[in-house]
Order: sequence, then C-alpha cells, then structure tokens
Amino acid sequence: MNTDVNSNVNSNTHTNTHTNAIGAGDIGREIAVDVDQFVDRYIAVWNEPDPVARRHRIAEVWAADAVELTPEARHQGLEALEERVTSAHNQLVRDGGYLFHSAGDATAHHGAVSFTTHMIPAAGGEIAWTGRTFAALDEDRRIRYEYQFTVDLTKAPA
Repeated sequence: MNTDVNSNVNSNTHTNTHTNAIGAGDIGREIAVDVDQFVDRYIAVWNEPDPVARRHRIAEVWAADAVELTPEARHQGLEALEERVTSAHNQLVRDGGYLFHSAGDATAHHGAVSFTTHMIPAAGGEIAWTGRTFAALDEDRRIRYEYQFTVDLTKAPA
C-alpha cells in the first residue's frame, strides 16, 4: 500500500512509478501508476491539434463521468470536458501560440496525482501561466475528479 518509487533523471526528465491504493471506496486496492507518463498524456490532450485525436485522448485520460473544477467553472462528463479542452486549445494553443509543458514535479499516492503545468510560447520565452493540478484517479487510472489551480509565481517562495 505504500509507494514504490523508481526515479531516473536524464536531461530534466524523470520517471516515478508508484503503487497506489485507489479512492475512498477502494482503499487498499493496489495499482501501479507511472506518474510522469500520466502527466505526459494529460498535457498531450491540451496541445493536440487534431479534434478527433483530441477526443480520443480525452477519453483515455478522463473517466466518462469525470468532474473538472477550475476557479471559474465545473465541467462534468466527457462532452463537457471536450468542449472545455477544445475551447482552451483554440484560444491558447492554436490562436495564442502557446504550448503546455510539465514542470517535472509530478507525485502520486493513494490514487491521487499532483503536478504543475506551465504555458509557454511555442517559439520560446517566459512562462505565461502556471497551473497546479490535483487529480483523483479511478481504478482504470483515469481522472475521476480534477482540481485545477492557477499558481501566482510572484508569490512563490524564494
């Protein structure tokens, strides 16, 4: 039930493999979660330019009845999540010229994953936005509940 962590560091990348108990209803149930692979799949959804491929990726990352909560809104179910992701992609990636990247700080235990995402101009440059995500996973390692927070980098500890 405790974590089994394997870390490999290679040019700003690392792999953490955790064995986790899943959710309050399934406490004690063990699964293996490669948190960096999970985060890579999550970020790929937001950067995916092809709508059909994006829809497929959404169904791989989120459960059918998943709930995403942001400071501004609640999105429930794959249809609502697809609308949310497509809107963000069109505004920020396609038209805004940004890409999302992992901060490389993903961690997981007991069926939950936490990580930071940066939005950076595709051509390079300074971080334009940073978000922190907390996600509770289902037994299929898909997001059941997601909480997304905007991080104010001006208030980050020195």
